Amino acid sequence: FQHYYITNNLSNMAMLQTEVVQQCSVVTEVYQTETPTLHLQQTPSETTQSNYVKIIKSIGAGSVVDILPSVVEHIVSNTNKIERSELIQEMARKLKDEAIMWQLVKHNLLNSILSQLLDIFSGETSQSIQFELMTVICSLPQSHLTEKLLSKLHSAALSSSPLIRRQSLLLVLKTLPPNVSLKFLLAYLDDDDPRVRTTAIQHLHKAADSGCDIPFSVYHKLIANLSDSFDEVRLHSVRLLPHLVKQHRHEHLETTGSRTTTLTHHTFVQLCMLMRDMSTNVRSEVARVLGLFTDVDPEYLKQTLDKKIRSSMRILPAGSKMKQEYASGRKWGGDAPIKTVSGEINIFDPAGCGAFIHGMEDEFRAVRSNTVQAMCDLSTSCPEYGAVSMSHLVDMLNDETGGVRLLAIRSLQLISESVHLHEDQLETVMSVLEESNVEIRHSLHSLLSSCKLNSQVAVRRVLKGLLDNLKKYPQDKSSIYKCVQGVGGNNPNFVSLLAPEMLSKHPYLAQTEPSTDDTSYVATMILVFNAAKHNSVIFSFFHSYTPKHYVYIYSLLPELVPQLPQVHKILKGSDVSANIDSITSSLNLILKQFLNLCKSGAHIAAMTKTLENIEKIQKCSTRIHPQTKYASLLVNILLQLSKLRNIDRKRMADGHHRVLSKIKDIVCDLCLFQTCFRGSDHIVFLGKLLKFYFIQFLHQHIAIKVITDEDIARYRDHVLSFAGENNLPVPTQIRADRNFNLLQYMHSQDTLVTSDTTHSRATILSPQSNTERVNEFPYHLSYSVDIEAETHHVEPQNLAVKVRYPGFREVVCQPVVQNHLQDYYQNTVFVGGVSWSDPGLIQVSLVTEYKFEEYEECLAKLYGEEKVWLEISDSVQLKIHPRPSK
Repeated sequence: FQHYYITNNLSNMAMLQTEVVQQCSVVTEVYQTETPTLHLQQTPSETTQSNYVKIIKSIGAGSVVDILPSVVEHIVSNTNKIERSELIQEMARKLKDEAIMWQLVKHNLLNSILSQLLDIFSGETSQSIQFELMTVICSLPQSHLTEKLLSKLHSAALSSSPLIRRQSLLLVLKTLPPNVSLKFLLAYLDDDDPRVRTTAIQHLHKAADSGCDIPFSVYHKLIANLSDSFDEVRLHSVRLLPHLVKQHRHEHLETTGSRTTTLTHHTFVQLCMLMRDMSTNVRSEVARVLGLFTDVDPEYLKQTLDKKIRSSMRILPAGSKMKQEYASGRKWGGDAPIKTVSGEINIFDPAGCGAFIHGMEDEFRAVRSNTVQAMCDLSTSCPEYGAVSMSHLVDMLNDETGGVRLLAIRSLQLISESVHLHEDQLETVMSVLEESNVEIRHSLHSLLSSCKLNSQVAVRRVLKGLLDNLKKYPQDKSSIYKCVQGVGGNNPNFVSLLAPEMLSKHPYLAQTEPSTDDTSYVATMILVFNAAKHNSVIFSFFHSYTPKHYVYIYSLLPELVPQLPQVHKILKGSDVSANIDSITSSLNLILKQFLNLCKSGAHIAAMTKTLENIEKIQKCSTRIHPQTKYASLLVNILLQLSKLRNIDRKRMADGHHRVLSKIKDIVCDLCLFQTCFRGSDHIVFLGKLLKFYFIQFLHQHIAIKVITDEDIARYRDHVLSFAGENNLPVPTQIRADRNFNLLQYMHSQDTLVTSDTTHSRATILSPQSNTERVNEFPYHLSYSVDIEAETHHVEPQNLAVKVRYPGFREVVCQPVVQNHLQDYYQNTVFVGGVSWSDPGLIQVSLVTEYKFEEYEECLAKLYGEEKVWLEISDSVQLKIHPRPSK
């Protein structure tokens, strides 16, 4: 740079001298002597510097073996600090590339590069370059960090630069195993720089997670770090304390007044003092960690809900009078409150009193949420504390944030079994029923169904609030029915006192028979029937028509209404409930008759009547819905196979497009049969045998070789392995590698339909089908459809929405689930399209995904995709009109 500066100055001086001579007007003869030219030899440092920086920037994985070692040698020999810093930074960026790192490992160059970098680090005086060198060394693989590095780390640990000390700490942790590096970590806990202390505490936390024993001497350092001026130090100290307490829970500490306390209680008090910390992250983490101390004494827990020292948390000297908090007012100045008592000892530090009260009053949502969660965890482990904290959790139902209210409801639900809900608390709880958030409403229904009330007034208030909620939100019908079921079962004695009022029983006037289509009446009767199961006095208030209504409601909602033997006597022995076992045996008999028709080669019309008989049985009771759907789908698959067998052989052999379309439908039904029906292993095994029979059938009858011998062998191996894992008998035809006769196998089974069959399905509650109302919107925008549905035996996150537009165009979308309620699905899907001249109908339904396994590759080829979207709900029809812009 100095040579360049001198050369420029000389050229400027020469130009200035030329201008002066030209402008001179006096003609004189001047004796000029030739000025010797100054030749400055330019050092090769500038060109070399720029070239090396350019070279390392353009280096690739292919040329790294030849160029990078020479770059390292140049760093060693170079004296320019700026260039060395640039080269080291570029090298650090390059070593992050996995391809370059792999080439260096392949040619065994990392060890030599590391040795040279360590030599540079030893002789370097610039702290910035030392830090960059440490960064490069940290990026190297752990296996290439040798013991030579450890000798250099001792000098780095004593460096005056905090960044170098932090990098040396990271290198120690990367080189040594956790149990060996603990002694290095303990030395860094007292470092002057907060970043170094934070790094040490973080890695102590990781060491504790990996099972390393942390010495007890660290505890006092962590307690001192709780008052550190830097947020990150306090935050990570709070996270490490529970691990340390867990390892040394039997240790005792001396406190004021020559008292000793356990390590758990001492840590709990120290953390409670941090609930007033200035940092939001620290307060939030402290609230979360406090919930982990489930073995703390209940008196300590109660102190977190009181901002004043409780009497149980004070120790008075012998003969001292208990401190009086308020004056009685009966005697002038005689019984004024005593503010202090000499010699009094506080077991609980006053700064930590009311820790959870401060957390619930915090202005940040994260602190309030963690506080509620911690109170819930401590209440479930200590019922005595749960009874005290319940009123505070009820107050959190008035929180401004929906997430905190929802968490408070779920916390109350967990502790509601051990405590009663009082009338003053009930008013706050019932006000939440006006929420527009469906997840909060359904969670509150679950809370009311699980808690116990303490008066008949409370039962009346709950029933009135639920019926009003049912009128305002009819889509909550299923959740409210489950709620009144729990209210009646948990409070039968109070319901018996209200039975005349609920049943509209008048001593003199006869009442009109209510309609069983009225949802409010059905909800009331579900509550009464569940209470009557535990209190027989309620039967004396029944009307003459009540037993008949019981029969109807039981057949409609068998999972919500209990069996009442007393009703048999009222109805004089008539059968109240449909016997599921007898209906199951009837379904098995119908299936055996259908198999006989298939064997005899009966006409398709005769076999179709079997579906009509199954539909008649389905109308008897919704309780047998899974069994009837199972039998109906099984018969439908066998019917389609019979129709496929009767198709003209020429069209079958050529693979006509209609034949391929029917094959695709059968594949979809087979996947639906295997996905949506669960029960015993025999049901699952029958679904696999159906697929195997279908693959064999196509291999024999279709000339287009979509199914190969390898596909059949692969699926046969899967069937044999599944049967072996579940100890199921395998048909001899499959084991002997012969053609499998499905009808013969099914006819040999004793039962095809069992009573424990479950059906995965969904029922769309909103929107309802409406083909008269036209939903218009601009064609360049979209129309939102809010979907609410009940689900049975299916997870909401596995569902998607299928929209079928006019012209058989289908679109499947899977939006993010808006809530995580059990047996409930809510989401929003956007529909739209190009400009339509007239309104058109769309069909909206819920589907679930089925992915073909490796052994089902042939079925995936037949279907044309790797997965199938299976409809598990009835479709809803809506009329939309994307109108053109004016």
